Amino acid sequence: MLLSIIVIQTYGAELTNKQKITLIQPIEHHAMIYGEGQKKVYVFVDPKCPHSRDFMAMINENEKMRTIYRYYIFFYELKRFHSHDLIAAIYMSPAPLQQTLEVMAMGKDISENIRTEPKIEAKIDEISDVADAIGVSKRPYLIIMKENN
Repeated sequence: MLLSIIVIQTYGAELTNKQKITLIQPIEHHAMIYGEGQKKVYVFVDPKCPHSRDFMAMINENEKMRTIYRYYIFFYELKRFHSHDLIAAIYMSPAPLQQTLEVMAMGKDISENIRTEPKIEAKIDEISDVADAIGVSKRPYLIIMKENN
């Protein structure tokens, strides 16, 4: 998997949605799933990014969006926000999606001073590798799957 990511980055070609989804599928199990809709939406957010927070608040407040779409939410740090520790703290919580909503949609502060487990670091790194390969450059970054596979 990593080799194919490096090859794609080297050539720097613009990827199609299908190619992006192919890269995302191996890490799909890392996603926090929000909503029950038939249409999949892959979302990369940074928990400290105001635009990402606005997006999460919007889908949290709009039940209709959650009945149409099923959001696969991944954290991907914007370096200027220094959110790595917050991302790790949320992933390590007993209920990461609920913690995400509390932090991003409701403005709750949580402790970021925790010792991160190696499996959480590996998860963050895997997501980051895929996001880099896809060319995620802004948050929130959305990829809408046109049909359910």
